[in-house]
Amino acid sequence: MKIDPRAIPEGGLDLKGSLPVSDYAIPAENIAGWTQVDYSFQVNRTGSEITVTGTLGASFQIQCARCLDPIPWKLEIKDFCQILSVPDEAVADLTPLIREDIILALPLAPRCELDSAGRCPRSGRVFAPGKDDFAEKRRASVWRDLDRLKREN
Repeated sequence: MKIDPRAIPEGGLDLKGSLPVSDYAIPAENIAGWTQVDYSFQVNRTGSEITVTGTLGASFQIQCARCLDPIPWKLEIKDFCQILSVPDEAVADLTPLIREDIILALPLAPRCELDSAGRCPRSGRVFAPGKDDFAEKRRASVWRDLDRLKREN
């Protein structure tokens, strides 16, 4: 997305629309049905600086890290804010900045919401922590080590 600073009026510029995801080279191995990113920006110019604030959003299916089934996901970036120094006659390119914010907003390990019994709403499998749960074992060993330090001091 490129913005010509000369096209920004005194009171600022409101921009709304959709951008094709293919223009942003987003790593999307486990994502399906994602074709566009919706944006709503307020662009202001002060001297040679451009301030862009607004939101980015998209809806798609992403693979659950727990059950491996596709789950609906809503990407929302509510606080997009960039200040760019743009020399005269130059065009501001927001593409790498938008890409970076999108990648940072993607979940590392998306998971579906389990019910109170630890049951997956898609597969019906139960994922309650058990005796063989690595995280529980690690948590227990951390507290044991801290208790040991406390007794030694």
